Amino acid sequence: MLRAALRDLQWRRKRFAITIVGTALVFAMSLLMSGLSNSFVVEIDRTLDTMAADRWVTRDDAAGAFSPGSFLTPTDLAVLTAPQAGVDDAAPVVFGSAAAETSPGDSANEVVNVTVFGVVPLGVGAPMSIVEGTAELGGGEVIVPRSLGKGVGDTLRVAGIDLVVTGVVDEASLLAGTPTVTVTVEQAQQLLLGGQPLASMVVFRGIPDVPTGYTAFTRAEARSDLLRPMQNPMRSIDFVKVLLWVVAALIVASVVYLTVLERTRDFAVFKATGVGNAAIGAGICLQAVIVAVVASVLGIGLALLLAPFFPMNVEIGVSAMVTLPVLAVVVGIVSGLFGVVRTARVAPATAFGGP
Repeated sequence: MLRAALRDLQWRRKRFAITIVGTALVFAMSLLMSGLSNSFVVEIDRTLDTMAADRWVTRDDAAGAFSPGSFLTPTDLAVLTAPQAGVDDAAPVVFGSAAAETSPGDSANEVVNVTVFGVVPLGVGAPMSIVEGTAELGGGEVIVPRSLGKGVGDTLRVAGIDLVVTGVVDEASLLAGTPTVTVTVEQAQQLLLGGQPLASMVVFRGIPDVPTGYTAFTRAEARSDLLRPMQNPMRSIDFVKVLLWVVAALIVASVVYLTVLERTRDFAVFKATGVGNAAIGAGICLQAVIVAVVASVLGIGLALLLAPFFPMNVEIGVSAMVTLPVLAVVVGIVSGLFGVVRTARVAPATAFGGP
């Protein structure tokens, strides 16, 4: 029966080829959805790696390390940045969002949202992996990611203030691809806080002894805080992925079922010659699994081909690509069962009926 199933695949190769292409597109979309969801996590991990901190400290009234609405005063900063054993470095950070103009005064000017980090130049929390320019920062200067399309010496207007690009990093983004720009603490205070000498947090390299009235967050807690705004988008993407898997299963199932209807007389002959339902069902499921697995392999290739054309980074993980063929086997078996149920009702006497 397995050989007969393979021969039927060859006989109906055009139909199955069309099915494979259609299912592959659905699989590719599911992979791209996984890549979009994974990109939210990747960009957060990349940001925390860049900061290279062990603890993020804020006031007790802050919901998280990056939650807005709570600021540290100069008195707080003096207390937290005082030298102490077990701490190699401590520096204030200002964190917030602003609008930026990529080409102020030019007809090609574009307004984009950016995430602003105010840091102590070359201190903990400051970007060090510069691909162009320098990591040193001064007043009126900014470090930008390549995604903004700016080079050293270009001007970027942030919150109405012109800044000169002195450094470019490869990738820096948060909140679904929003570019991250880095300035000095004083510059960030001017951009985001009206010049008030406040900070969002103090980051530590080392484990500090935190005084009463403050809370220290670990990397895992800081990561969860940054992920919180992305929970609903990630759940929505997961829901779409489930729908795509259902669509893929229905595509394969419909074609397999149609093939079973066309081969009713064949199955009746098989049963009349002593072939059991299990053997016939195995052949049908084999066809569905082959179609689904080939479609999954083609879908991986399509997803990798389409990913660079998305406006956001699509981080398709190796685990997602490895899991896809395994899930495709499940889709194939489930799809094949639709045909198996139909063949179970075929009577051997049908083989001796009229045309």
